[in-house]
Amino acid sequence: MKDSNFPKNGDLGEPPETLLQPMRNELVGAFVQEKLSELETWVLEDDSVRIVGVHGMPGLGKTSLLKQINNNEKVLNFFKLVIWVTVSRESDISALQRRIFERIELPWRSNWSIDVAAGVLHSVFKDRRLLLILDDVRTSIDVSHLGISLSEDTIKVVVTSRDKEVCRNMRADKMIAMKHMSEEEGWELFCRGAFVAGEDQSTDSEIESLARSIAKECKGHPLTIKTLARTMPQLHRSARSEWECILKELKAIDPQFHRIDEEILRELFAPLKHSYDALETDKLRLCFLYLATYTEDEEIDADQLIQLWLAEGLVKNKFEGRYVFLKILADRCMIDIEMKEENGLDIWKVKIHDLLRDMAIHIAEIDQNSLFRAGQNLTWFPSFARAISVRISLMHNRIRSVPENFDCTKLVTLLLSWNTIEEIPEGFLEYLYMLMVLDLSNRPIKFLPKSIQRLNDLLYLQLSNTQIRVLLDQAFELGRVQFLDLSFSPLISIPSMIKEMKCLQILKLAHCYDLEFVSPDISQLAGLEELDMWKTLFAFSLEFETAEELKKASLQHVCKLHRLKRLRLTLKSPIKERTVGNLVELQELWLLWMPQVRQTNLPTDMRAMHNLERLHLYDCHIDETHNLFSELQSLNYLKLKSSQLLLTISGLGLGGLSNLKEIEIEECLLLKELGKEFGRKDCFTRLRKLKLWMLPSLESLFSSVEEGALPMLQILAIFHCMKVKVLPWGLDNLKSLEQIRGDKEWWNEISWEDEEMKNHLRAKYMEILEINDNYHV
Repeated sequence: MKDSNFPKNGDLGEPPETLLQPMRNELVGAFVQEKLSELETWVLEDDSVRIVGVHGMPGLGKTSLLKQINNNEKVLNFFKLVIWVTVSRESDISALQRRIFERIELPWRSNWSIDVAAGVLHSVFKDRRLLLILDDVRTSIDVSHLGISLSEDTIKVVVTSRDKEVCRNMRADKMIAMKHMSEEEGWELFCRGAFVAGEDQSTDSEIESLARSIAKECKGHPLTIKTLARTMPQLHRSARSEWECILKELKAIDPQFHRIDEEILRELFAPLKHSYDALETDKLRLCFLYLATYTEDEEIDADQLIQLWLAEGLVKNKFEGRYVFLKILADRCMIDIEMKEENGLDIWKVKIHDLLRDMAIHIAEIDQNSLFRAGQNLTWFPSFARAISVRISLMHNRIRSVPENFDCTKLVTLLLSWNTIEEIPEGFLEYLYMLMVLDLSNRPIKFLPKSIQRLNDLLYLQLSNTQIRVLLDQAFELGRVQFLDLSFSPLISIPSMIKEMKCLQILKLAHCYDLEFVSPDISQLAGLEELDMWKTLFAFSLEFETAEELKKASLQHVCKLHRLKRLRLTLKSPIKERTVGNLVELQELWLLWMPQVRQTNLPTDMRAMHNLERLHLYDCHIDETHNLFSELQSLNYLKLKSSQLLLTISGLGLGGLSNLKEIEIEECLLLKELGKEFGRKDCFTRLRKLKLWMLPSLESLFSSVEEGALPMLQILAIFHCMKVKVLPWGLDNLKSLEQIRGDKEWWNEISWEDEEMKNHLRAKYMEILEINDNYHV
């Protein structure tokens, strides 16, 4: 397998920006270029067009066409907001409203009615240029119910659908009907995918004839052409026999054998199945099939997916999963990967096309004895789940109960999250001897059956957002479990039995608001790499006032976990010297001090954390004289929230950190300035994002920007810092600066001494959206 070329590895929402969709140079042919030009004209220039509909069978390029519009520079400059929502089977208006809120990163109130939410969105979008893209709409939607008023001449909507009638019923003013590619267009697209750009494609005419015959098997279907093309050998490096063999294999694949009912999948099954067969290893093929365990059009969290792969032993580590396996699947056009940064982390979201997912479901059922029925609105556990099933995914259904007895001794993976099951009967787990992955999250279950002790091979146990208050001793006896998640549950205790989980690597207990007790024996989890106890009721201390508290875990116990790479804790006493400094392998640290704690300085032994990349400090009252950060040379992200003694950032030792890419400062009520070092050319040489939130005393960022200073700064975000009236002189000379984000009231009160600077920076300004106070509930 080839090495990858990929790099190694808030409380307030991000201000909204247009999210660029992953896109390849895949629009081929005069027809699609003509339609792209028409669509651009209708969106940008024709005021009579409010809604545009694009329709056609799956895989013809509807979404690809819209990605070109979404990422189009003219479109991005014309509209203040471009919002992309994949609708798919979702027809619930409230759910779609919630997705729009997520996209523009405004808080959603769960008790809002559809009408209230629509009113909020209407007020947010009023007088703003908005392009709303609704992809893969299955049933018609009245966009006014979402809060989109087409009477506003600043708003336009583009819809894609398989069904022309959906576009018609949504009263599209203009429509585009996508069609299959011609033979020559298909050959051109095939060549783009099969051969390296710029290489000599001249070859034996017989081989080219065979290659064209292979391309014809895709029947002018763009998705299938791209996917198949990526499996081809190099023309000038291959023998005729290789191409003959591929063509013969394509002809031999029988969709009838796989009992495929859908006409389009049956028609294109052979080339798509060949793309699957061409994946180099059985493990890689299984990793691809795993994508079908999720719902249609779901944006799959890559880390969560890789955690499942790890549990089944399909990948060696997270790096191989992300930078080798996912990269291969993306290079083969079998998945799309969307990448963005969040809190200093590279967040990957993975999507699989409907057709490829349908194929994966069929292959998994026939070849792998697996049953994948996620998001099918099932209300009962399927009776056709066979005793020989190896993997079952029934996520995102409405299943109310599971069988009393489930004799499925070969089952390895069982995914049952997002259902309404309240109870797991004793007999249900009795015979699942080989189970390695069990996901019961996001369900109202209160207890696990004692029969869970039978799951001796279990490696992955997902119980987040359940109603479990007490975890049975039998669960703690599962000594091979590597991943345990009880986040957002009413769990009250982590008892001494936790020490029996000797293989545990990841323990998630975030937002367990009833958690009162954690045993000191947590220190015996020698292999633990991640401990997440963010905002739990239980807080760690170094000082004990009662005998009862001596029975609980302290910060010293946590600091014995020397393999920790990620740690999130709440503290009820100050940190002292020779404690957390022992955690030299830490890469990410989040610390939250309770309100009554006065942590005025951090221990100097934290300087030994040479691997620390991301640091979050909440309610830590450090002052500007503490030079702690100067030796944290791996640090790339820093967040300081509610540091109430901080007057300036100068003196913290941040300027010389060569890897620091992002700083976020929030609710530091006394902070008056950032400091002169921000404008110096030898400081903050890799800083890309600077975010300042709710700093009521902040009067000055820094006076000026030296030539060559802040060479990589891309985003400057200033929110509710109303005393900042002047921007640094020379800020407009930063070639890397892409956006200045801020609330409208603040921006309108900026004082400008130079008109040229004002005009230059005004073009980079992007408003941070807020919800009108009338809608706060």
